[in-house]
Amino acid sequence: VAEYLAFELGMHVLVILTDMTNYAEALREISAAREEVPGRKGYPGYLYTDLSTIYERAGKLNGRKGSVTQVPILSMPSDDITHPIPDLTGYITEGQVVVGRDLFRQGIYPPINILMSLSRLMKDGIGEGSTRADHSEVANQVYDAYSRAQEVRALAGIVGKAGLTEIDLKYMDVGDVFEKEFLTQATDENRTIEETLGLLWKIVSKLPKNEITKIKDKFVDQYYKEE
Repeated sequence: VAEYLAFELGMHVLVILTDMTNYAEALREISAAREEVPGRKGYPGYLYTDLSTIYERAGKLNGRKGSVTQVPILSMPSDDITHPIPDLTGYITEGQVVVGRDLFRQGIYPPINILMSLSRLMKDGIGEGSTRADHSEVANQVYDAYSRAQEVRALAGIVGKAGLTEIDLKYMDVGDVFEKEFLTQATDENRTIEETLGLLWKIVSKLPKNEITKIKDKFVDQYYKEE
């Protein structure tokens, strides 16, 4: 239906597929009933091929006006991203958005785990001429800082907050601000790219300048606001 609407009628179609885990489980049951040789965790060896024939139908055709965009949704058994279903899906698709239970329990919504999420196309859609020249560098710096914040939180769980250094506490603050002000977004909030980058720089500005290693000095001089 989507291909007909897109390639025959020239429409831009969004297809949401849910839940691909259930589809793969059904495929495993059928494979077992046929007494086929099982692969990883009992799934058929052709699971990758089967999923790719679905996912790779998204896109455009030469000479046709329409397009098909897919958003496959799947649940990770036991929250294991190395499970065959999310693992193979990650190989085929151009990116993945991973949501986390821990963030959801903290009231962070949408509860996106950015350290596990990725986009292989991001680099082609940001930067000067698309968003802003500093976009890639400030995003990388915040990504790195949030990763460090998670390490500090784990350390605090062992030695206690009193055992942390001053710079450790700054990274903890970065993690809190990132989750509560950047990740958290109301359903009716329409955040512009300028507002988004402004929030990223607000987070970066919580760090001393000597901790900023992924951004050119000219951007730091222009956007960094020391607290």
